[in-house]
Amino acid sequence: MKRLFLSVITVLCLSTVCFSQEKLEITDWNMEMHLSDLARYLDLNSIQYEHVSDAIDFFSDKMKSAKYSMGKRQIKYLNEAVYGNLKLMRSTLSQDQYKKYLRILNSQLRNKGLNPYIKSTSDFLAQNKIIKY
Repeated sequence: MKRLFLSVITVLCLSTVCFSQEKLEITDWNMEMHLSDLARYLDLNSIQYEHVSDAIDFFSDKMKSAKYSMGKRQIKYLNEAVYGNLKLMRSTLSQDQYKKYLRILNSQLRNKGLNPYIKSTSDFLAQNKIIKY
């Protein structure tokens, strides 16, 4: 009787976990309005400013596609947004600027509760290391 009860509880718990596709609360990442503050903080020149603006547009578009998808696809789009943004920023910024940007991105992801869903970059973001591609 004990085994039967435990097996029923186990099956119910597993079915609840498997069938509930939790949708992450991804809000709009409109960082355009904070671009001037970011440029001042990172001390960007005019060419870097244009590249960073493009990278932020890319990041915002990818985050919108992550916002409107569900399940594994949502996590996939979230990872693509973060990886793509880091890759674009790495090619644009100097090493010191990139470290500062990593701190900003890490704090934003942590504040929004998305840090656990980022594959393997969360370790780099937490330690402020440079990701090499």
